[in-house]
Amino acid sequence: MPAVVACLVATACATAAPPPTPEPEVTVAVWGSDQDAKTYQQRVDLASDRVAGVNVKLLHVKDGDYGTKIGKMLADGNPPDIIEVAESVHSYSSKNQLLPLDNFIGSEKLDLAGRFGERAAHSYDRDGKTWALPDRSGPMVLYYNKDLFDKDGVAYPTADWKWPDFLAAAQKLTVRDGDKTMRYGFAAGDWWPWWMAFMLQNGGKVLDEAGNPVINSPENVKAMQFYADLVNKHHVAPSKKDYEALKVSSPDQLFAQGNAAMIMTGFWNIASLKDAPQVRWGISPLFKNTKQATISFQSGLAITKSSKRPELAFKVLDFLTSAEGQKPIATSGQDAPANREVQDSDDFLRPAWTIADVNMSAFKESAEFAYTPPMTPDWGGMQKAFGTIIGEICDGLVTPKDGLAAAQRSLENLGK
Repeated sequence: MPAVVACLVATACATAAPPPTPEPEVTVAVWGSDQDAKTYQQRVDLASDRVAGVNVKLLHVKDGDYGTKIGKMLADGNPPDIIEVAESVHSYSSKNQLLPLDNFIGSEKLDLAGRFGERAAHSYDRDGKTWALPDRSGPMVLYYNKDLFDKDGVAYPTADWKWPDFLAAAQKLTVRDGDKTMRYGFAAGDWWPWWMAFMLQNGGKVLDEAGNPVINSPENVKAMQFYADLVNKHHVAPSKKDYEALKVSSPDQLFAQGNAAMIMTGFWNIASLKDAPQVRWGISPLFKNTKQATISFQSGLAITKSSKRPELAFKVLDFLTSAEGQKPIATSGQDAPANREVQDSDDFLRPAWTIADVNMSAFKESAEFAYTPPMTPDWGGMQKAFGTIIGEICDGLVTPKDGLAAAQRSLENLGK
């Protein structure tokens, strides 16, 4: 090799730039379907692009395995930086497994009420601290079959309906042939969001502000009497045995068949109805009694206490709950976004994926009076404590008065 060429080669080798240092990684763990995972992947890819100096990685865990896997990772001291949470948030925070976000929120001067609304902004608070930020926020609304309402001459439901209006419509929309019910005016069951919404609408609650059980109240007894009467007295809603006889497992299925005129359910049912083009449907905010109320199926994002990069994790969390970070939730039809700016946008109110002339603003309207479930460290234990007895009330096996007294005792005995 000529000396000049050798010199040039040696110089080039000596001055070659070293390989770039990999960006630090922040992992976000979520649950859900494969379709959910696609939307989350889109969002974390955006976060990688928009948040300087970080590579954001998605960890998608199947619904049934999520709690077990995250629990093991937390116990091993090597959890994801950010985890999706819901009703179980304080089973983590009470064990010192989450990082309080207040210092980050203060230093970044985030206006949580402006971003999420006053009620949602504090839905993950405990002991005066904020443990997660809202991410998805789909309140329960009333789905109704427009063709059945039109056929029977019943006015479409509105947020101004009260319990007597709802009952009258359900009675008119119920069709029987002798002792056999051919079509139900309404369908629900003993799942906690359904009956708890009725309690809230009558001014009741399950826990008071101090976290003490108050499920056995006159307001709740009246609400459960009205709710159980829909099945056992007025016969406008199916019982557990009716569901079994019809070979359907949920009100959503009954509605998709055209055999229930109204159901209370969440955003997810929109995707289900894409497979039921024979049903012309609409949505409305829920009715009320003494007050307007519904249940919010909310999920949030929290930072684990063991995160090695909490400052970067919060920057990612901030982006994921911003309008840009939440836009894919709306454009993909995954859920109702928690961010109010996105709730007000055409991406959510008039989405390209819509399959019907649906009033999507019903979700935003409902968010103004939506309640999250009691997010206590022992939410799972609470569900077990009142689960069986509520089912017996709905089946007419015990009276609401006796059943709620038993539920009260069970809640009071938790942890003893």
